[in-house]
Amino acid sequence: MRQDELSGAAAGVAGNAKIYADNVILNAERGHGFAAEKANHLKDVVAGKDAKIVGGDNAKNGADRLVNGVNIQTKYCNSGSKCIQECFEQGKFRYLNADGSPMQIEVPSDKYEAAVQAMEARINKGQVPGVTDPVKAQEIVRKGGFTYQQARNIAKFGTIESVTYDAVNGIRVAGTAMGLTAAITFACAVWQGDEVEVALEQACYSGLKVGGVTWVSSVLMAQLGRTGVEKSLRPATDFVVKQMGPKAAAWVANGLRGGSGKAIHGAAAMSNASKLLRGNVVTGVVTTAVLSSVDVARLVHGKISGQQLAKNVTTTAAGVAGGAGGYAVGAGIGTMLLPGVGTVVGGLVGGFLAGSATSSAAQKALDNLIEDDAVAMSKILEQEFEKLAFDYLLSEPEIAKALEQLQGLGRELRNMYAAIDREEYARNLLNLIIEEIVQQRSKVILSSDEDWTNGLIQFCMLNGLPSDEFCEIRP
Repeated sequence: MRQDELSGAAAGVAGNAKIYADNVILNAERGHGFAAEKANHLKDVVAGKDAKIVGGDNAKNGADRLVNGVNIQTKYCNSGSKCIQECFEQGKFRYLNADGSPMQIEVPSDKYEAAVQAMEARINKGQVPGVTDPVKAQEIVRKGGFTYQQARNIAKFGTIESVTYDAVNGIRVAGTAMGLTAAITFACAVWQGDEVEVALEQACYSGLKVGGVTWVSSVLMAQLGRTGVEKSLRPATDFVVKQMGPKAAAWVANGLRGGSGKAIHGAAAMSNASKLLRGNVVTGVVTTAVLSSVDVARLVHGKISGQQLAKNVTTTAAGVAGGAGGYAVGAGIGTMLLPGVGTVVGGLVGGFLAGSATSSAAQKALDNLIEDDAVAMSKILEQEFEKLAFDYLLSEPEIAKALEQLQGLGRELRNMYAAIDREEYARNLLNLIIEEIVQQRSKVILSSDEDWTNGLIQFCMLNGLPSDEFCEIRP
């Protein structure tokens, strides 16, 4: 991955880590309820509504969601009557707005009718403060966008519903990573003196590349979070956060949250930091795997060596890990200085600097241990080029033209590595280039015998040599 792509990739890793941390709750005993809450929220966001999840403050009898100013409590149970039963305590409706009116109760779409009937019965019994008309039950009970079974499937690994949810949920992070990468790549290209059209082309390519990797990584990471990976990593991340201490954990947690919402401290901050750390680990591994998938395919097709694969994967992993760590530190500092904008800027700068440094360091260290396949193939090309340059009597300008055409032959070098006879592959490749150059030479027409003789006589006269014998053979 190029250096101008590291900041966007780091932002993608950080965003995906936050999604992972937010989705850990889906593994809870009643994870389908949280899945319903998150899925309905995402549906409202996609529909363009002003939607927020507000249940994270754990306020007693508080709302789970706020949509266009309306407080909503989500209840997804296996029957409509049970959905309504969960809303009452000692025979009194417990979810009330600040003005004393009942909040809306969101239920599974397939349990809506039964839930309305149950609420009507409760109203008739006088158990809903301020409401006496059972018809109002239709206003209190809100039909969710998903069925009970769909909500359960969203909380599970590998189901169509969960993959679809993760795919849609990952679009936002992927879009952010794509936009940031495109902007940085465009700026770098312009600063290097490239034309605007060329800079735009590079920006679009890098943006789509990083955005695509971020999106695929987001889906895979979110799916892995529903497996045993989450439980297996928890002891290790809890230990690390414990060593950090509550102050450092709060700094990291609040920094990555970007100053949004109320700051968290103590046990809540340590728990959140641990989840974010697990998210970074899983996302980093998945992102590295996605970025390295092309090299794995090349290894399978014999186009690179196992050593080259190991070197590429290690360098990529170092860049991703360094970028993610730098983003976290930079975001924390940026949040302290200016929450919001400072978070983004600090994260980008930290991700770029740390990612570049760790990737370069890993590359240099591995260069001393493992020779690149491209270097080995280039040596073969160099040897064959020397032979053919002599055979074709190439001039300096012709050699320069040939070398110019040999630039950017990464794909050919991989094909050459896969060839049975690499020297022959190199010769064939060079012959195509050299013969095209040689065909551009001016045609040479040999002079007549008389011109040759006159030339030799003049040469002899100029150099004080006897030339009578040449005069005798002149026609």
